[in-house]
Amino acid sequence: MKKMLVLLLLATPLILSCTSSTASRKEAKEEKGVQEYVMAVDVKQFEKDYAKVHGNELKKMEEDGNPGEFILEDGKDMFHKVDGSAGKSCASCHGENGAKLKGIAVNYPKYDDNLKGVLTLPMQINMCREKNMGVAKEKSWKYGKAEITAVELYVKSLSNGMPINVKTDGPASKFYEAGKKNFYGKLGEWNWNCAQCHVKYAGRYSRQEFLPPAPLLADHWPSFRLDWGKEAGMHTRTIQDRFKGCIKNMRVSDDKIPDFETEYMRNLELYVTAQANQRPQHVPGFRR
Repeated sequence: MKKMLVLLLLATPLILSCTSSTASRKEAKEEKGVQEYVMAVDVKQFEKDYAKVHGNELKKMEEDGNPGEFILEDGKDMFHKVDGSAGKSCASCHGENGAKLKGIAVNYPKYDDNLKGVLTLPMQINMCREKNMGVAKEKSWKYGKAEITAVELYVKSLSNGMPINVKTDGPASKFYEAGKKNFYGKLGEWNWNCAQCHVKYAGRYSRQEFLPPAPLLADHWPSFRLDWGKEAGMHTRTIQDRFKGCIKNMRVSDDKIPDFETEYMRNLELYVTAQANQRPQHVPGFRR
């Protein structure tokens, strides 16, 4: 009996070593790729479940008047306003009422060869203003502020009803995969990620709201949100504003939340928007 006990004690370090090695290999494998979840609910079922609880209250409120329309009108005015040393407006190149831009916004964000990364629509607007209108770089509209949000909203509205068509193949694939990694990456004190709400537990009821599945996250930005009306400032904001809010809800400290238009945010926007591919774009959105 003593002999068997000695043999067992001698073997224990070897067993632990093998177990540790196996666990390490498993962790390394998970680090290289993304462990995806199975979608908990499809879009049609989600919409049925949502209607059972909330009915069509949001639709009725939107029909009564979406305050985001005021921001859209501001964007239209700025689109036609002359600015910069070239004496041009956005309309000078893109036509009265943006006639030449119909169907363009549904392709954003997209890979840009000069940038060697993801180009968002607000970035494209500022680039056009600098290059074609002669607006000084220091006068570029800052992401998240009223001017760029309004013009982005107006330009996107020109493609309302058209299917989102974000490219994820070719050179964009690298950044799409990086965005997926961000979507599934654990953050904050809760060690949570985007996918847990919008894939794994999509359709669950949380904080007086159903968690929408990933395909419903990107087709309505910029949006007016009732919740944002409780805060001072703009009620109509962008998809990256929403990312920041969600990341904060994961209990990430303010100093660690990624800034607007960083590579992290742009890649995440590419991935999330691609989940809405073939869904019709509708802006401004109207949400709780």
